[in-house]
Amino acid sequence: MKKRHITLFTAIAAAAAFASTAQAAPIVTPGDGYEGPYRLAFVTNGEYGAKSQVIADYNTFVSDEAALVSELAALGATWNCIGSTGTVSAKVNTGTDSTGDANDVPIYTTTGLRVADDNADLWDGSIATPVYFGDGTVAGVEGGAQEQTWTGTESDGSSRPVGGDGSYLGAGDGGDGTARYITLARGGYTDGNWIEGPSDHDGTPDNNRTYTKHFMAMSAVISGTTPADPEITSITSLGGGNFELTLKGDPSTSYEFYSSATLDFTLGSTLVPLTVILGGGGGTDVTTDGSGDATVQMPLAGSANFVRAVGP
Repeated sequence: MKKRHITLFTAIAAAAAFASTAQAAPIVTPGDGYEGPYRLAFVTNGEYGAKSQVIADYNTFVSDEAALVSELAALGATWNCIGSTGTVSAKVNTGTDSTGDANDVPIYTTTGLRVADDNADLWDGSIATPVYFGDGTVAGVEGGAQEQTWTGTESDGSSRPVGGDGSYLGAGDGGDGTARYITLARGGYTDGNWIEGPSDHDGTPDNNRTYTKHFMAMSAVISGTTPADPEITSITSLGGGNFELTLKGDPSTSYEFYSSATLDFTLGSTLVPLTVILGGGGGTDVTTDGSGDATVQMPLAGSANFVRAVGP
């Protein structure tokens, strides 16, 4: 993995930090430190009916809903409905029907909480955390009747067959004018009820009424985040050859410190590792806190005109 670093000029007469330019990142990135490819899942704020047998209709609806949330729109991702018609299951529609390939990645809420470790974990009958609305607000309380979402899906990701206790999306459009019960879910659940809960009919046929509810959406695979370069934000002389440095980097990440007489930090006789005497483990490294911050104290060894923090 490429080392990431930033250098700080530390002449005794003056100390100046050269701050790196960090890449802007949307707020909908994983919140547990994971930096690889991932997906997002959310509940739509808007509602839509469940009478169509065409999965593309539902995909269009959830895509339009994602476009209403600026942070989701900024991702430029493709969005599909976590729902099933009679011919297309939720796991196929969302591309979560495989294992061990590029589509098999962790899934998160729009607040950065992990829903499932991978595709198999998503469809094993439970998830790690409830799915939230696209704007990050909570989608219901477990056991409550609020925030119902049409799914037409069983807990293993397959289409729910037509039956009295629930059916796939569009099952009521059988040409006989009969309203049928469609499987739905209620917000807040982490067991199989997150996708396969009770059911409700899709509307009354005599007056063409359609019952609208929320839907769940899932993104295509999103590229992993680019870690920020570490930044030495200040350096203060404590006297006696000791200095205090503050560092801004990635959360819970280890960084090493080196000094050099020049800006050439290639390994050689002028490159000296610095020993952390406060804020680290007594070696050459320090680990940032959950916000990516660290404060260390150290003596400057060698011809320490420049100091560099080196990350993973």
